[in-house]
Amino acid sequence: MNFRDASNFDTTNFNLFPKKINNKKIGLVLSGGGARGISQIGILEVLEKNNIEPELIVGTSIGSLVGGLKSSGYNSKEISNLFKKTNWPNVLKLTNTASRENLYFEQKKIQDKSLISLSLDGFKPILPSSLSNGQSILDIINVEILNSRYNTKNNFSDLKYPFISVATNIDNGNSEVLTEGNLSEAIKASITFPLLYSPTFFNGKNLVDGGLTANIPVQQALDYGMDFTIVVNSTSPLKTSKELINPLNTADQILSITMDKLNDLQISKAGFVFTPDIGNYSSTDYSKIDYLINKGREEAENKITELLLKLDSLEYYSSAYFNNFVINPQIILQGISEIDDGIYSLINKKDIVRYSDVEKVLKFLYKTGNYANVFAEISNVNSQAIINITGIPNPELNSIIIYNNPGINDSLIINFENKYVNNSLNSVDNLKLYDDLLGDIRSKGLSYIEITKFIYDYNSRNILIYFSNGKVNEIEINGNYRTNNSFIERELKVSENKIITKADIEQSIKNLSSTNLFSQVSLYFIEDNEKKKLTLNLIEKNTRNIRLAIRSDNERNFQGLIDIRDENFLGSGNEIGISGSGSLRNREFKAEFRSNRFFDTYLTYNLTGLYSFNDVNTYKEVINESRGEFVRERTGTYRDIKKGLRFLLGSQLEKLGILYSQLIYEFYNLNTISGEEILSDNLRIIKLKFGTLIDSQDKIPFPNEGSLLNLYYETSQDNLGSNVSYSKIFINYEQYIPIGNRFTLKPRFIFGFADRTTPFQEQFSLGGETSFYGMVEDQLRGRQKLETSLELRYMLPIKIFFDTFLKFRYDLGRVWENAEDIRFKDLRHGIGMSISFDSPIGEASFSVGRTFLVNKGFTDKSFIFGPYTFYYSIGYDL
Repeated sequence: MNFRDASNFDTTNFNLFPKKINNKKIGLVLSGGGARGISQIGILEVLEKNNIEPELIVGTSIGSLVGGLKSSGYNSKEISNLFKKTNWPNVLKLTNTASRENLYFEQKKIQDKSLISLSLDGFKPILPSSLSNGQSILDIINVEILNSRYNTKNNFSDLKYPFISVATNIDNGNSEVLTEGNLSEAIKASITFPLLYSPTFFNGKNLVDGGLTANIPVQQALDYGMDFTIVVNSTSPLKTSKELINPLNTADQILSITMDKLNDLQISKAGFVFTPDIGNYSSTDYSKIDYLINKGREEAENKITELLLKLDSLEYYSSAYFNNFVINPQIILQGISEIDDGIYSLINKKDIVRYSDVEKVLKFLYKTGNYANVFAEISNVNSQAIINITGIPNPELNSIIIYNNPGINDSLIINFENKYVNNSLNSVDNLKLYDDLLGDIRSKGLSYIEITKFIYDYNSRNILIYFSNGKVNEIEINGNYRTNNSFIERELKVSENKIITKADIEQSIKNLSSTNLFSQVSLYFIEDNEKKKLTLNLIEKNTRNIRLAIRSDNERNFQGLIDIRDENFLGSGNEIGISGSGSLRNREFKAEFRSNRFFDTYLTYNLTGLYSFNDVNTYKEVINESRGEFVRERTGTYRDIKKGLRFLLGSQLEKLGILYSQLIYEFYNLNTISGEEILSDNLRIIKLKFGTLIDSQDKIPFPNEGSLLNLYYETSQDNLGSNVSYSKIFINYEQYIPIGNRFTLKPRFIFGFADRTTPFQEQFSLGGETSFYGMVEDQLRGRQKLETSLELRYMLPIKIFFDTFLKFRYDLGRVWENAEDIRFKDLRHGIGMSISFDSPIGEASFSVGRTFLVNKGFTDKSFIFGPYTFYYSIGYDL
C-alpha cells in the first residue's frame, strides 16, 4: 500500500498516528449561501460518522467559515453549538457602533447620542463606502480560531485538514485563493459582502465575498491536486417573479444570474454533490439553525451510501494493481485477530482474485487502527497460488507519562490506560486521545498550549506526551502608522510573560476595537525560525470625525447636535473636540480635551470649557378642591446662563463607570424673559464635586438589563472664591430587570438635598415625560427632592414599522422648597403610558399622563387631579 504521513505531523515527534493510505485525494468543497450554509454542518456530521476525511477543504463565504472551523479541529457538534450560541443579529449588524459593555463611560455618552458619524479629510466629510466595517464578525471568528485545537504555524496546511479560503479582490475583480497568513482574516474576507461591509485588508489586498467569483470553488480544489471533490451546494436559487417586484431583489437577481451560470460550470466538474432541500430559505435568516442542520443531515443520510460506493469504486479502479490477478488462491492470515466476513469474502474461496481486492482488504485492516502495518505476499508453491496476509500489531502500552501537565482532565488518561495497558495500542484511538487532550485544554481557555510531542518509546513501552508552556516569545504589532505602541500595548491583556488564554485574547480584541481608532483588529499565531509570535494586525481609521444628531420634543421643539473631534490626538489616544447643541430655547457649546486612560493607569481626566443657556418656564398650580382638580398656569420664563471651566479627574471602574472628583469654575446669570422678575445676582461659583457614575445598560434606548447610578456631593464655599456657599447631595438609581422575553421592569429612586443657601440655578426640578407623568418640565423646583417610579415595558410581538413598545409607569414624589420631613400624604402621584418605537434616529415616544394629589385619606373626594398632559419625543437625548 501507499502509506503517506499526514502533512501536519512530524513523525519524529508523533509516531503513533495512522497514515494516509488512499490512492486518490479527496477534496471537500463548501459553497456560499449565507445562512443557508448552516446546513453544511449536518452534512459534516454524517461524513464524520462514516469516517470520510478530506485531504483538503475549500470554502467560499459561509463555506469558508464552516470549513475553516472544521479544518481547525472543531467537530460538527462543536460547530453547531458555536452557531447556536452566537447572537447573529448582533454580529451581523449593519453599524459600526461598539457594544456598550466594551466602552468607557464617556464613550457611551458620545455613542448614545450620535445619529450620523462621518470621518473628515481636513474639513471635508468622507462618505463611508459601506454600512459596517464587519469587526463584530471578525471578533467572533478570531477568538474561536485562536482557541481551536490546531493553530497555523506558517500556512493553512498546518491545520488538521489543509484549508483554502476563496475571496474576491475588489481592486481587480480576480478570485483570490488564500492559503497562508491570518486565518481569521482569510475567513472574514470570504464572507465580506460588499457595500454592506468594508473590504477586508489581507496581505496587502482589499478582499470581499468569494461568492462573487467562485461561489462553488471546485476548480480551486482541483488546481491544488484533488482527484475527487465532494461538493456541498447551499447556494440560493433564483428569485421568483413575485419577489422581483422589489427593486433591490431585481438588482440582486441580475448578479445571481451570472453567478448561477458559474455555479453550473463548477458543479459539472464535481465528483459528488450534496444539495440540502431548503427551498427558497432566506440567506439572511439565522434564526432556524436546528432546521437547517437537520436538512443537511437528511440530505447526507439519503446519499451517503451512494457516496461510499463511489469512493470505493474510485479507489478500487485506480489501483496500480487492478489488472493483476491470481486464480484459486489459498489465503493465509498471520497476525490478524479478526476480519469482517464481508471484506474477507472478496478474496476467500474465489476462483479469480484481483490484486486490487487484496489491497482493499489491507486498507480495511489498517483502518481499524489495530495494526502498525499490514501487507500481502503473493507466491506460487507447487502450482498453488498463495496469498499471505500479515498484520503487524501496534506495540503494547506500559503507561502514559505527561510532561508540563497544564491541568488536563485525568479521566482522559485513566480511561485510555485502563483500555490499553499491557494491550496493543490502536492508532485511531491514539489520534482521538490527542484530539481529546487538545479539546480539554481549549475548553479551559488555554489557547496556545500545544502538544509538542506525542511519541511512543519502544524501550520503556511508554507514551510520552509533552506540553508547551502556552507563551509566545514576541508580540508583534502591525499597521499602527499613527497610534503610539504604548497606547496599543496598554489595551492588550496578552503579553510575552503570560500564558495566552481565550479570555485575554477576547478582551484584548474588545479593548482595541472599542477605542474607535481601528477599522480592523485581529490576532494570529505564527512561528518564525522557531520563534513563536502573536501578531496583531491593525487598520487605522481616520480619527477626525464629525457627529450629527437631531431631536424633537414637546418642550423644545427641534434640536440639533454637531460634534467635531480628533479621537487620537498626536497618536496618544487622547481626544480633543468641540461641540454645539440645542434649540431656540437652549444652547450648549463645549470645547474639551480628555483621555479615557492616563498612560497605563485607569485614571481619566476631562478639561472642558463651557457656555450654555437654558430658557426655563415657571409655573403655579391653582387647586379647586370642590371640583377635585387643579390647573397649571405658566407665570413666566427666565434664561439661565452658565459659562466657565470644568476639570474632572477620576478613576475608571473597568467599563462600568467612573469614580471622580471635579473642580468647577463658572459664572451664573439669570435673565427674566417674561413674567415675574427673578431676583438673582450674577454669581461666581467655584465648587468641588465628588461622585460616582455607573452605567451598565446593555443597549440604548431600550435596555433589557443593567443599571444606572449617579451619586454625587458638591460644595461651593466662599473661602474658595465663590459668591455663595452651599452644599448639595444627589442620588439617582435605576435598574432594568428582564421578565421573560418581552417584559422589562424598571424601578427608579431619586433623592436630592441642598441647604437653604443653594442658589435658584442649582435647585432640583420635577416634571417631564421621563421624570414625572402629568407634569411638564421644571413644573416644580426646590432644594429637596424625592422621586420614585416603577415602569413596566412590553415589546409588542408585531412591528409598526420598527420594534414597538408599550410602557406603563407609576410615579411618586415631590419637591420641597427647603428640607422637610418626608410624609407619604405630602407626596404627589403620577400615572401614564406611552407607545415607543426603536427608530433609526432614536426613540420615538408618544405619551400621556396625569398627576394627582391625595388629600385627607382615601375617599371619593380625596383625589385632586391635574390636567392630562401629552408628550412626544423623537431622537436621542442630546
